[in-house]
Amino acid sequence: MIRPLAALALSLLLPLASGAQASAAAERVPRVFTTPDNITLDGFLDEPAYAQADSIWEFRQKEPVEGGTPSERTVVRLLATPKGLVVGWWIYDRDIGNVRRTQLRRDAELRADDYVSMVIDGLSDRRSGFYFRTNSNGAMWDGEHVTFEDGNEEWDGVWDVRTQINADGWTAEMFIPWATLRYPDDVTQMGMNFRRFMPRTNEELLWRAWRRTEGLRFLEREGTIAGFSGLPPRARAEFRPYVLGQAAPVERLFSPDGSSTVAKQETAFGRAGLDVKLPLTRTLTVDLTANPDFAQADVDRQIVNLTRFPLFFPERRPFFTEGAGIFAFGREQQTQMFYSRRIGLGAGGLPQTIPYGARMQGRFGRYQVGAIAARTEGAESVSDGVLRVRRDVLGRGFIGAMGTYSDRASRPGSVAGGVDFQLPYIIGKGDNLVFLGNAAWSRDSVGGDVGAHYRFMVDYPNDHADIVMRYDRVEQAYDPSLGFVIQRGIHRLAGNTAITPRPKDARVIRRWEFNLLGYNAVWADSGQLDNANLNIRPIGAQFQSGDRVELNLYRIFDAPGTTFTLVPGTTVPAGEYWWSRAELVLQGANLRQVVPRIETSVGEFYDGRRFDFETSLRVRVQPHYEFFVEFERNDVTLPTGDFVAHTGRLRGDYAVNPRLTLTGFVQYDDQSDRAALNARLRWTPSPGSDLFVVWNSVWPTVPERAFQLMQPQRGALVVKYTHYFRY
Repeated sequence: MIRPLAALALSLLLPLASGAQASAAAERVPRVFTTPDNITLDGFLDEPAYAQADSIWEFRQKEPVEGGTPSERTVVRLLATPKGLVVGWWIYDRDIGNVRRTQLRRDAELRADDYVSMVIDGLSDRRSGFYFRTNSNGAMWDGEHVTFEDGNEEWDGVWDVRTQINADGWTAEMFIPWATLRYPDDVTQMGMNFRRFMPRTNEELLWRAWRRTEGLRFLEREGTIAGFSGLPPRARAEFRPYVLGQAAPVERLFSPDGSSTVAKQETAFGRAGLDVKLPLTRTLTVDLTANPDFAQADVDRQIVNLTRFPLFFPERRPFFTEGAGIFAFGREQQTQMFYSRRIGLGAGGLPQTIPYGARMQGRFGRYQVGAIAARTEGAESVSDGVLRVRRDVLGRGFIGAMGTYSDRASRPGSVAGGVDFQLPYIIGKGDNLVFLGNAAWSRDSVGGDVGAHYRFMVDYPNDHADIVMRYDRVEQAYDPSLGFVIQRGIHRLAGNTAITPRPKDARVIRRWEFNLLGYNAVWADSGQLDNANLNIRPIGAQFQSGDRVELNLYRIFDAPGTTFTLVPGTTVPAGEYWWSRAELVLQGANLRQVVPRIETSVGEFYDGRRFDFETSLRVRVQPHYEFFVEFERNDVTLPTGDFVAHTGRLRGDYAVNPRLTLTGFVQYDDQSDRAALNARLRWTPSPGSDLFVVWNSVWPTVPERAFQLMQPQRGALVVKYTHYFRY
C-alpha cells in the first residue's frame, strides 16, 4: 500500500520539477563581460565594453497577459569591472513623454513609476539574493530576499545608479560593489532575474519566472549569468563610524488643568560610535557595533487600540533589520519567539543604551545561520542572545532550530527554543503548495514554568486561489522573554479560502477576488470559545487600471474574562458577545498622481454600535514632492459610554535629488491627547555615507490648554554623520 501511495505522490510532485529543469537547460545562458577598466557611472552606456557583453532581451509579460509579448523592448548587459558589477539597461519607449517618474526619495517603492529591478543570487542557491530597483529619475530602492512571498525591505545596500532620458526611451546604469554581494571563492556564474514595470499599460515584464504563480522573488526559476572568474575577495573589513550631536529643550509635565512644570532641564551632548562588518568567509559575516544610535529610524505610528490585545509595532532600527528574515520563527505578530524590539527598549518603548552588540549571519554549505548578542544598560542591565540555524531541504524548503536567552532581573535565566520546518512543493501546472510548522518551548526563569507552542499550516498561495489552513496550540506558560505572544493558554484554528478567477474578457477587470470563508477561532484551555472572527467577501475586483474594490462581511465573537478599558471612561464588561459588521474598501490605483483610499465599516460592536471611517490620499507632484494624508474616525456607542476617536497623520517628502531628501511626519490622536512631529533631512554624499538631521517633538493637546508650538512636552534635535569605508 505504501509503495503505490509514494509513487502517486512522486508523480504529482516531480513532473513539474523535471520539466522546469529541462526548460532551464534549454534556455540561453548569457555571459558577463570582464573588463579591466572601471566604468564612468553616468547612465550614457557609451563605453566600448558594453558592445562585448551578451544582450538579455527575452522578456515576457507576467501581466496583463501571461507569457505575452511586451509592447516595448528592454535590453540588459552586464560588465564585471575591478570594483564591482555594472548593469546597463536600455529601456526603449516610443512614448517617452508619458513615462512616469514621480519618485526621487531613497527607498520609495517606485511602484507608481516606470521602473526596472533585478535580483542577484550570488551564491546560485536559489534561496538568497539582493534586490535593486530604479526609475528614470535614478531613485534607489533595495531589499533582501527572504521567501518567494516576502522580502526584507529595510535592508540598505551600498550601491549607486545613474539614468538618462533620450529619444528612444531611457537608460539606467547600476554599479554594485563586489563587497555588497555574496558569492563563493570559485564563482563562475550567478543567478539573476530582471523585471520592468510600465504603469501606462500596466505591464509587468520578466526575463525569467514570468508565470503568474512565480515572479521576481521566485528564485527557483531565476536565470543564470555565466562568465564570472577571478572575482576579488571581500574586503577585510567595512567600517561605519559615526559622530552625533544632540540638543533637547526642557522636558515638561502637564497637569489635567493644562498647567505645566519642568521635569528636566535642557541638555546638549555629543556621542560617537562604530559599526564594523567582518567577513569570516565570502558567505558568512560578523557585524560588531559599539554604542549604536538609531536617531534616523522611522518613528512608530500612533494607533488607538480598540481591542483587549497588545499592539505590535515593527522593528525600525538598522542593526536589527538587516538579515532579519533568518530570525523569523512562529507566526509574525502572534507567536514570535524572537521580537527584536525587546532588545534595547525599556518600558513604554523608551530607548535604553546598548553599549555593544554583535550579529553573525550567512551561509556555509546547505546551512544558513544567524546569531545576535547584545548588552543593554539603563533602567536594568540585560544580556540577550539569539541563535538560529536552518538547513536547506527540497527546492526552497528548510528545517531549522532557534534558541533565545535573556537575563533580565525580573526573569533571570529566561530561555526559549524550538524547531521548525517549511516544505514548499510545486504541483499540477506550476501551483505552489507549502507545508510549515514549528514546536517551541520557553522557560520563564531559572526554576520557572515551562510552556510550549505548536503550529502547523498548509498554504496554497497561487494566482487563481489562495487557500490556507493553520492550527496553533499555545500553552499558558509559553512566554519567551524576547518574543511577542498575543495570547496564551489557547487553541487557534484559522484559515482563508480566497478564489481569484480571471474573466475571459479582461478589458476592464483583471481579476475577481472572492473570499468564500475566512476564519480565526480561539478556544481557551477550558474548551470555551474565547474569540472568533468569521468573514466572507461576496464581491471584490481588481481592475486593469489598478483600482480595487471589495465588500467584506464579518461575524465576530469575543468573551473577555475580565472587564477591560477601551478608552478612559468606557469599558467592556466581562461576558460573551456576538456581533456583525460590513466593510467597504475602495483603493485607487497606485500609478495615479492622486491615489485615494476609502475604508468604511458599520455594524454592532460588543453590546453597542460602532462606525469606522478611514480615508487616505497620496499626492505626487513629479518629481520632487510627495504628500500622504490619512484620517481615521471611530464612533463607538456602548452602554458604559460613548466616544469618538480621531487619528490623523500627514507625511510630506521633498527630494532635491536621489541623494538629498527632506521628510516631515506629523501625527495626532485625541485619545492620548498627543501630537508629534518627526522631521528628517538625509544627504548621501557617497554610497554608504549619510548625514542625518532629525528633529522630534511631542506636544500635549488637552482641551484645557491652548496649543503652544514653542512649548513641547519634549523634543530633540540630532545631527548625525556616518562615514563608510572599506579596508
